[in-house]
Amino acid sequence: MTRRVVVIDGFDPTDSNVAVVDAAVGTLTDHGHEVRRISLVADDFTPFMSTEERLRYHDEGDNILTDEVRRSVEAIRWADALLFAYPTSCFNPPARVKAWLDRVLLPGVAFGFDDSGRVAPGLTHIRRLGLITTTTHGFLATARARDGGRRMILRALRMNCSKTCRRSYMRVTSGAGGVRSIRRRLGRW
Repeated sequence: MTRRVVVIDGFDPTDSNVAVVDAAVGTLTDHGHEVRRISLVADDFTPFMSTEERLRYHDEGDNILTDEVRRSVEAIRWADALLFAYPTSCFNPPARVKAWLDRVLLPGVAFGFDDSGRVAPGLTHIRRLGLITTTTHGFLATARARDGGRRMILRALRMNCSKTCRRSYMRVTSGAGGVRSIRRRLGRW
């Protein structure tokens, strides 16, 4: 099955670990998937929400205020799979990834409200959700710190996706071993 995948890249282009994102994009492309890459650092995605964005946050249909957010929203609406890739720092995603989540996954995009005021999922076309992260922390230390990125993306964001959405988590070390692991795991996407 061919997928339309958006890769949200939180790596600095000068970081040697950006090779894991390159490997992910290459593997997905080699297996026939259509891939769009959003490079948050290279594209200088603004890592904070402006006052106007915050004030108009709940104005569905009128809350997409900048071109960078508009491009990301269009990519999400095109996709049926999202893959996040970033370096973990202090057991959490970097600020630009958090800002992307806050600024792009808006009411009317990622979720909405039904007539009784309950949250209704808005990403029901997303059938696959993935996370690749590099970290210097061991498995036990990460588990004790409750792995904020994994909880944020694979649990909380997953609730807005398709009921049958499958999840993938890849915690890798830098270097060739991490790249081989990514190629093997994404080959089954």
